[in-house]
Amino acid sequence: MTCNDCRPLLTDYAHHELDDAQDARVFEHLQECAQCRAAAQAEADLTDSIRYAYSDDLEMPQSIVANVRMAMRGYSPSLLERARAALRPAFIAPAAAVVLIVAGALRYGPGMLHPASSQLSSSYFVRQHVAQTLGSPASDRSWSAYVLTSENARSAQPGAQ
Repeated sequence: MTCNDCRPLLTDYAHHELDDAQDARVFEHLQECAQCRAAAQAEADLTDSIRYAYSDDLEMPQSIVANVRMAMRGYSPSLLERARAALRPAFIAPAAAVVLIVAGALRYGPGMLHPASSQLSSSYFVRQHVAQTLGSPASDRSWSAYVLTSENARSAQPGAQ
């Protein structure tokens, strides 16, 4: 194995991600080549420092590992891969919830904000009350309750003036 073959594999070698045959070839080359051994040690030091920076998480987030590896290899994801990443359930579920909320607001919102002429007002209740109690005799309970709660009843009481 030459240095040109070994250098691209050092990151995967440091993270134990090579198959057994490649791992053995890289190991043998590192025993012979001081430059590649120094590069492998630098990779191990970088990994240790990044792990130390994220020691609260106990493990480096996979998104960082993937982005570092892609940057080192000059890899850029294709449009299809980016679309797959965007269509993961972690992104689709909240987006679907927002769409449903907006659709519900558009469907039911305008009717709720501006209800039809079925609004009841205080004048409606006063007219209904007067219409029902106008012909009532004084002994009727509803008429008595009306008189007792009105201003006329307060002014008719002795000593109220």
